[in-house]
Amino acid sequence: MALRQLTLSEFPITHVNPDSPIPLYYQVEADLRSLLKSPAVSSGDLLPTELELAQAYGVGRHTIRTALGRLVSDHLITRKAGHGTVVSASRDRRQFSLAQSFSRQMEDMGLIPRSVVLDKQVSVIGPADPPALQAVAGAPCLRLTRLRYGSDEPIALQTAIVVTDYCPGLENCDFTHESLYDVLSRNYHLVITEIVHTVSAITADKRQAELLRVAVRAPLLRVTTTAYLESGEIIELSVAEYRADKYEYTTMHSSR
Repeated sequence: MALRQLTLSEFPITHVNPDSPIPLYYQVEADLRSLLKSPAVSSGDLLPTELELAQAYGVGRHTIRTALGRLVSDHLITRKAGHGTVVSASRDRRQFSLAQSFSRQMEDMGLIPRSVVLDKQVSVIGPADPPALQAVAGAPCLRLTRLRYGSDEPIALQTAIVVTDYCPGLENCDFTHESLYDVLSRNYHLVITEIVHTVSAITADKRQAELLRVAVRAPLLRVTTTAYLESGEIIELSVAEYRADKYEYTTMHSSR
């Protein structure tokens, strides 16, 4: 039986934002992930060609190849010479993906994203901070802890450490409503070119359990995210504990 070829009219892409701090391949990948969850897309369907996608997104074919390659590594699509790009069978098309911002994911899942700022303080990078930050030891930073919600349900407890050499005055922003990466892009014109996620499994302690409304020792996924600027310098490192009772998570390994 012939495979069904998806057209761009059936695959309504969201244009990338070249002014965003999120790398272009990451934006394309996040949008494709969202589109693959659409009820109109079935396993065995053929995606539009690389050239069609590049023209639709307004990016180069290398950017499309990078995005597609990351989807292949997560077994969401398969690519075969002479056959095109085929949508793979998926156990759960509503899985939470780290390739998208928290707000975008909540919206895709029909939830309203919001945050409660638990702590916000100006500090410096010290020896107790993660190894990735030791290259900028002594640098001023902002430590921001938020409880992230999807509608009225707590989803994650997140602490971010932002190197404020590049963004003085960041502590004055209202992160109840503002996206950190949007602020870095819009207010400070910073461009993030690499984002790396590391995921590990933990169990909830008393504080995490109370904030996330789960039982003590309930399973959580700890996600450490490190963001780098064009210069290769680190700009932000965050550690988030996500509830693992209702959501499935995927993680990517960034390529430069």
